[in-house]
Amino acid sequence: MKRLSFKTWIGKLKIVFVRFPFTLLFIIGLSVLCFLSIQKVKVEIRDSLWAFFILGILQNVAVTLFLEEFKKVSLRILFNLLSTILLAVYCLSLPDKLLAYHYYQMIALGIVFVFSAFYVSFFKKNSDIPFWDFSRESLIQLFISGVFSLILYAGLGLAILSLNKLFNIDIDKKVYTDLAVVCFVIFGPIYFLSNVPDEIEKRRQEFSFHKIIRIFGLYILLPILAAYTLILYVYLFQIIIKWELPNGWVSTLVSVLGLGGFLCIFILYPLRLNADNKVVNLFSRYFPLLLMPLLVLMSIGIFRRLDDYGLTINRLYVLILNVWLYGICIYLFISQAHHLKWIVITFSAVLFLSSIGPWSVFSITKRTLLKEIEQIMTDAKLLNNGKVIENQNKMIKVDSIQANKLSADVKYTCQNFGTISLQSYFVDSIQNMNYREINKKLGIDKSDINPSEFSDNQKDKYRYFDINQQFNQQVIDIKKDFRSYIRLQRPNDQENVYVGNDLIIRYVNNTFIILKPIDKKYNIEIKLKLKIKEILKLYKPKTIYSADTLTIDGENYKLIINHLTGFYYQKTDSVTVTNIEADLFLK
Repeated sequence: MKRLSFKTWIGKLKIVFVRFPFTLLFIIGLSVLCFLSIQKVKVEIRDSLWAFFILGILQNVAVTLFLEEFKKVSLRILFNLLSTILLAVYCLSLPDKLLAYHYYQMIALGIVFVFSAFYVSFFKKNSDIPFWDFSRESLIQLFISGVFSLILYAGLGLAILSLNKLFNIDIDKKVYTDLAVVCFVIFGPIYFLSNVPDEIEKRRQEFSFHKIIRIFGLYILLPILAAYTLILYVYLFQIIIKWELPNGWVSTLVSVLGLGGFLCIFILYPLRLNADNKVVNLFSRYFPLLLMPLLVLMSIGIFRRLDDYGLTINRLYVLILNVWLYGICIYLFISQAHHLKWIVITFSAVLFLSSIGPWSVFSITKRTLLKEIEQIMTDAKLLNNGKVIENQNKMIKVDSIQANKLSADVKYTCQNFGTISLQSYFVDSIQNMNYREINKKLGIDKSDINPSEFSDNQKDKYRYFDINQQFNQQVIDIKKDFRSYIRLQRPNDQENVYVGNDLIIRYVNNTFIILKPIDKKYNIEIKLKLKIKEILKLYKPKTIYSADTLTIDGENYKLIINHLTGFYYQKTDSVTVTNIEADLFLK
C-alpha cells in the first residue's frame, strides 16, 4: 500500500485534472454554490443552476469515459463542450420555480448518467468481462471514497469541536457545514475520480473476484431472494385459490425481487461464466423464467391501481418498469445470462426515453389528467364554450363522486405540473392560485385541509380536536347482526380507504361512501360532521370517550370511532378530519 502524503494527493489531483478536466470544473462550481448558500450571500441561486452543476458532474464523467476511445484531444474537448452546451440549454429552459415533474425528470437523467458511466466504454464484442471488472472496481472505489470522506469529516469536525470545548474558542456552526462541503463535495468526488480504472485496466480480460463478493452474493443475497420468491409464490397461489385481485403492494415487491435477482446474477457472474457452481448456474439460467408468473401478477396489480386511482407519474413509471422486466427476462433466458451489460444499457435507455420529449411519462400523464378533468367538468356542466363557469356559490350542484375525482385530479395536476397547466379553462389568470382556490372556483372545494399548510393566522381560527375511545367493551354478534366487518383507517392524503371485490369505501366531504365496484352506485353514506359537532359540545383535551358516545348507528350499518383528529372552523361551520380509525359493521 502506497504511503499517503501531500505529494500523493497532489498526484491524484493531477490525474483528475488531466483525465476529467470538465468534471473538475463542475465540482468547483458546485462547491462555490454550496459555500454561497451556506454564507447566505445576497445572490439569487436558481434551482436550475444547482441542476446544471450536479447533472454536469454525472454527465461529464460518462462523456469522458466514452471519449477515451478517441485519440485526438481536440475531438474530446469538442464533444465535452457540446455535451455541456446541451445540458446548459436544458437547464436554461427550466422555469425559475421548478415543478414536481422537473425534479422527477432531473433524478431520472441523473440515474441515466450514472448508469451510462459503467457501460459507455464497453459496446464492443467480448467486453463482458472488462465491463464486469470495471463496474466492480468503480463501485468499490465509490464506497471507499464515501468512507474516507466520512472519516475525514468526523475527524476534522471533532478537532474543531475540541477547540470550542477545551479553549472556549467561539466556532460558528457554519464552519461544520463548510467542512461537509469540503469533504463530501470536493474531496470525495476527486478521490473517487482519481481511482477510476484507467484505459489499460478497463481492457483487462480477467476477473478479480474477491472472496467477500462471493460470500455476499452466494450466502447472503441468494438465500434472501429465494425466501422472497417463495413468499410471493405462496401469495400468488393464495389469490388464485381465492380468485381475488392482488394487493397494490405486489408491484413494488415484484420489482424489488426482479432488480435484486438481476443484481445477484451480476455479482455472481464470474462463477456463472466459469461454470464453477451448480447453484449459481441454475439460478442464473432459470431465475428469469421463475420471475415471469410474478410479473403477470405485477401487471394485474398495476392495472388495478390504475383503474382504482387513475394515472400518475409513479404508476406510469412502474408500468414501464414492468414491461422492461418482461423484455429483459426473455433476453436473459434466451442468452442464458451470458451478457449482462445489456441489462444496464436497456434500463438506462428506457428510462431516458421515457423521461424526455412529448412521449415522456410526464407529457402522457399531464395530457391524460387534463383530458379527464375536461371530461368531468363537461359532464358536470361546469364548462361554457370551453371555459369554467364560476361556481363559488355552488349554484351548479356537482355529484359527490364527480367532485371527489375532479378535486383529486386538479390537486395532483397543480402540484406536479403547476396551476398554469389549467389556465386554458379559465378566463382570468390562475397563475398565483393554489389547487384549493381553483377547486373553490369550481365549487368542489372540500374540507380536507392539511394542518401543515395553514399559515399562523389560519391555525388560530381552527379548533383542533383529538378524540379517543376507551377500550371497546361492546359485545357485537357479527354472525347474528351483521354480514361483514371492516377496519377503516383514513390518512389525510388518501380518499379510497378500502377496496375489495364486493365494495369500495371512499371518504368524501367528511362522509364515508360505500359503493359497489361494478356500477359504483350509491349504497350507504355515513356522515361524520353531526357526530363530531355533537362530541365537540362536551369536548375536553385528553378525554377518553365511551364506545357508545362514538358510535353512529344506521339502518344497515354500525360505525364505531376509535380515534379521530382534525379541526373545526366555527365561522364557516366546516370540519377537517386529518385522521380517523374506526370499526365498520355492515348488515
